[in-house]
Amino acid sequence: MNKPEVDLKQLRKAISSLDSELLSIFAQRRQLSLQVAAYKFDNSGQIRDEGREKKLLTQLVDKGLEFGIAPNTTLTLFHSIIEDSVRSQYDFFLEQEKGQGLHTVKVAVLGEPESYSHIALKNHFSTKKQRLETVHCHSFMQIFKEVDNGSVDLGIVPIENTTSGNITEIYDLLTEHHLKIVGEEKLKVRHCLVGTEQASLETLKDVYSHPQAIAQCKKFFLDHPHIQSHFRSSSSSAIKLVAEYQNPSIGAIASEQAAEQSGLKVLSYAINNYQENYTRFLLIAKQAITVPSVIPAKTTLALETGQQPGALLDCLQILKNHRINMSKLESRPIPTQPWHERFYIDLEGNASDSNVLNALDELEKVAHKLECLGCYAKHDVVATKLDTSIIEHSEQDQ
Repeated sequence: MNKPEVDLKQLRKAISSLDSELLSIFAQRRQLSLQVAAYKFDNSGQIRDEGREKKLLTQLVDKGLEFGIAPNTTLTLFHSIIEDSVRSQYDFFLEQEKGQGLHTVKVAVLGEPESYSHIALKNHFSTKKQRLETVHCHSFMQIFKEVDNGSVDLGIVPIENTTSGNITEIYDLLTEHHLKIVGEEKLKVRHCLVGTEQASLETLKDVYSHPQAIAQCKKFFLDHPHIQSHFRSSSSSAIKLVAEYQNPSIGAIASEQAAEQSGLKVLSYAINNYQENYTRFLLIAKQAITVPSVIPAKTTLALETGQQPGALLDCLQILKNHRINMSKLESRPIPTQPWHERFYIDLEGNASDSNVLNALDELEKVAHKLECLGCYAKHDVVATKLDTSIIEHSEQDQ
């Protein structure tokens, strides 16, 4: 018996139609989630209910098995959906706290459209109501100046990378300009080697990018010693250089989106040293914000201690006594005081919580100088986990 002829074009058309329908349903789900957020806000409810989430995920795993979908696939899908829902509700609560409706937010960002900073910015505002207007800057200093003089509402700057470490310039600029941290965003970075249509790994001699991107791709240059690395102010300025000169011996390290935007070709994907490569960005503003207690928050401090032995330890002991987790500790020299250090500390906690307030009061008495650089919503939404036994039991019942 002959098999019926398969029309691949029609199959793909049917899949595309279903994909559009899925997106439409997802958008409807998000709107319902925002209605739930409004109810919780009016009734002083908690945003997350771990017990309910576990029950929901268990039911979805069982339903997925009826359709032949493996539990891990169902959990991966709905963890992403729940994360989007939680972020949307966080943003709703923050907007109510600030008393802001729909308006345009002007943000200073490093580089051109589709730079890593710009991608992180778009991700950060993907669940927010505000319209986004970007001012593209050529340096971190310019971003801070734009925020400081009121030309923009916010700035976005990278603060650390999981491969190349801290961007120390940002710490210095924070204290120099006395701006406040009002948010954070984390972006998975996938560096691409970009060149002209005529370029190849063999034709390249010089590759340009931001120093952080170069550092995160050190192994690539070790493996290709005929290619020299050169610093630029941003990855997007490196892209602009390649697009302008159209020389097959010149390349750039940038995002895939930036290459497409500039009409250039990706010569090699994911050339970073480690594939689990993340950059953390900070949102900065002139005024601090208040984070509702129902939203998990971070607080960042700038701390100066005396020069006596154990001065820093005395400060950290206060945090331990109050059971406050310190997620980051960074030191920077104080330019006006040779051999003196300023410490930057990220705390897991809300600056308006009584426990954190009490700890800060004690720190002020022990420290030489203490400044709160901002309290802001944590980026990470921790996925609700199901017990392995629940998943195994569901599979056995099928």
